[in-house]
Formats: sequence, C-alpha cells, structure tokens
Amino acid sequence: MSSGERGTPPSQVLPGLGDEVGGMVCAWAICAALYARERTGKGQLVDTSLMGSLICMESLVLSAPAMLGQEFPREIRTEAGNPIYNHYKAKDGRWFILAHLQPDRYWANACRALAMPELENDPRFNSIEARGQNARELIAIMDEKFATKTRDEWFDIFKREGLIHSPVQTLTEVIDDPQALANDYVSWFDHPVFGRTKMVGFPWDFSQTPASIRREAPELGQHTEEILLEMGYNWEDITKLKTDGVIP
Repeated sequence: MSSGERGTPPSQVLPGLGDEVGGMVCAWAICAALYARERTGKGQLVDTSLMGSLICMESLVLSAPAMLGQEFPREIRTEAGNPIYNHYKAKDGRWFILAHLQPDRYWANACRALAMPELENDPRFNSIEARGQNARELIAIMDEKFATKTRDEWFDIFKREGLIHSPVQTLTEVIDDPQALANDYVSWFDHPVFGRTKMVGFPWDFSQTPASIRREAPELGQHTEEILLEMGYNWEDITKLKTDGVIP
C-alpha cells in the first residue's frame, strides 16, 4: 500500500519484481556463504524468499514504521512539499523529473529556467517552508509553464541553468538509452534461431573476467540426454525413461 498517490487505490506494479530481486538476493547470499566457507572451512544452508527479498529492497521506507511507528506518506504530485523535487509533463506529453534535495540552493536556477525571475523573491515561494505551504499554487504555475516546450527543449535549458533532472522513460526508451547500451546494461546477442537480438545485459562488469552473453537459453529438455549420458545412463535407459514419460 505504498504505490500510487495518497487517497487512491494501490497501483498495479509490473510483473517479475519479486522474482528478479529474489534471484539477486539469493546470489548475494551464496557469495557470502562461499566467502565464509573459505574463511572457516564450513559450508551452510542458504535460505531466502521473495518476501524477504522485497522487504530488503524496501528497507529505507520500512525503517520509518519499524523505528518510529509512522509510515512514509504517499505523495500527491500536485501537492508535493518540495515542488522542485517532483515530476512534470512537457508539451510533447513526455514526463521528466526535477530532483533537488537542496531546494533553496537551486531555487534561483529554477526561476531562471522557467524565465520567471519574479518567483524567486515572491513571499509565497521564497523559502522551503513557503513553497511547501503554497505547493499546490506553485506546481500549477510550473505545470502551465512546462506545457509550453518539449522535454528536449526544457532539458537544454536545465543543462544551461545547472538543474538536476532526468527523463521519466518508457520501457522502450530504457532499452534504447545510450547510457544503457554503452554500459552493456542492454546487450546484443546473435541467437541461432531468432538472429541478432537485443537483451537485458549485466548491471556490473569485471576488469579481469568481463561479463558476456555466451549462449542462448536452452529449450525444454534440450540437454537432458547429454546430462543423463554424463551421469552414466545408456541409450537404452534414456529410451525407457522417455517411454515411461519421465523425460520429454
């Protein structure tokens, strides 16, 4: 009950989040257990779960109810207490984020970017407290202004004025992002059936043992016979297993 705006039903999240995070948490745990074995000579059972993995992922926001008995409030965009830490929509319908955790430091820059210098010393907006108290009014002004230019046009202005910003990307934009491609977070693979295919890559790299996609994912049962032969089964055994429906 932490997604979506305050007062609205929970938002549907995209599938697979728990599975992906659970896999990474399990890998971290295995690495830690291997390191402990190297130091102590003792192996151990490693156990984790989807629930434990998601709780770990949300450890920052869960610390508030755990320690203080209070939950992080679900933010309402049009009432954000810090209007220059918020998301906005440009003229072309594309969204972007302003991300200033030191709002007083960047307030003058934001006013210059908006070409509205009169806002800087306006008593409604000239301090963190004032902007918080009048957030709805200020955000309405900013919404109207941001609707006058495309996102790329605003980004040129933000760069010039030194504002911290980022696009709110669609999934397709993430896959095509130049930084994602340059860092191999998204990689190309020559699949033997589907040809040249773009795939999710690796979130890290190694200077001595670089990560790479070396082969395609196997089809169901693709290596069953090979593995059984390595385990000492003969072809007569494998034929019987197939006849009995034990293997495909």
